Amino acid sequence: MKHLIKPIVATSLCACFAFGTFAGAGCNNTDQLDALDNKSNSIVTSIEDLESQIASLQEENDKLSALLDKIGAEVLPEEVPEGKLASNYGQEAYDKLVYLDKNVKDRDFIYGDKFEFCQKWITWELMKAGYSEDDVVYQNFDYTTYVKKANEEAITADYDTDGKEYVRSGWSYTEATEEGTGTHVKATIHTANLIVTHKGKTDKQIIIGAHYDGSGSGDNASSVALAVTTLQHLKGVETEYTLKFVFFSAEEYGKYGSKHYADNMSQEEIDNTLYMINMDSLGCGDYTYIYGGVADDDTKTVTKTEAFDNAMAISKKLGLDMKSNPWTYDNPTPGYDTPLYAAPSTGDWSDHAPFKDKGITYLYFEATNWEIPGPLNEYDGYGETYLVGMIMNTPKDYLEYIETYFPGRPLSHLTTFSTLLNALITQTDYQA
Repeated sequence: MKHLIKPIVATSLCACFAFGTFAGAGCNNTDQLDALDNKSNSIVTSIEDLESQIASLQEENDKLSALLDKIGAEVLPEEVPEGKLASNYGQEAYDKLVYLDKNVKDRDFIYGDKFEFCQKWITWELMKAGYSEDDVVYQNFDYTTYVKKANEEAITADYDTDGKEYVRSGWSYTEATEEGTGTHVKATIHTANLIVTHKGKTDKQIIIGAHYDGSGSGDNASSVALAVTTLQHLKGVETEYTLKFVFFSAEEYGKYGSKHYADNMSQEEIDNTLYMINMDSLGCGDYTYIYGGVADDDTKTVTKTEAFDNAMAISKKLGLDMKSNPWTYDNPTPGYDTPLYAAPSTGDWSDHAPFKDKGITYLYFEATNWEIPGPLNEYDGYGETYLVGMIMNTPKDYLEYIETYFPGRPLSHLTTFSTLLNALITQTDYQA
């Protein structure tokens, strides 16, 4: 609207000047002079009135301009100064989640036909933001397992076999005594973690991890989308601490990628690590959670909660609705005298566990629901959603299903987690 005010004022002024040109030549008697004098007085009065109206219009114009500027500041995208990080970028992370859900779903690191494509996609997205291909370091490792002979041709990753056949008995495998009688082959899968380092002012570092194997949109394309988007926004931003982003392989088969990474950390690197942030399954659950700490049921204490305490304090300051595992030694898990996992800690089922085992403080992001029972009727965080139950590790873990029952939830969760993640990685005064 403010663009319409000026034409109105200009039109009024033109009318005024046109009105003022009526006095013609030939004024040669008293009556004409009197009439001219009266009309002149009328013109002066009209001009004064018009000037007053113009002043009033200008005042309204200024008010409208101020209002429009205020509205624009509220609805337009955040303008981020060069070298600074946006407060959140949930929408961009969600857009990547949509892409992964549609085009890069099957990321199983043994059989998935999109696993290696996902590696390239991560690299390509970072290259578009200014990283070089060499900035994405492949940390190669092997995983050995037994696969059914009928599935051997389905393996898309690089692998080797020992040329022998095996018979399965329970969880054990023995070499077949006769050729052609074995049901399985022993396969060594060659896979890799992807590591991207953002150098900070100091060697003190925060590790941010997200596993990229699997097939779920919540578990764990949501975290991959957030990690990639964060790295894109970090390009050119100065941070106090060095940030090491790790995309883990083989989490779904037993956390082998994170274990390989943690096992290969030097003592100096361990000592320089302030804490590790594990992001796993951010898009589906009823509530947004953070965990941290090591529980000791004998002493009924939870130690090494510094990262959790810091993150919870920041989330409260930012007005984020973050929860933690609700079960404590004073409020144990329903049906138990001792909590299954004493708050604010959690179970060892994700990529934080190998770092915890090395004595590294961890922080864990997850969306779920601890207040309802899971598949085993335990209040263990596997309930995930009140309406439809567990989504992770089920065929329901795809975006159309999630948005059908929980419209807007993935975007909302990614916005919440990105806001907290940004605040943590740009912090300058973390106290361990």
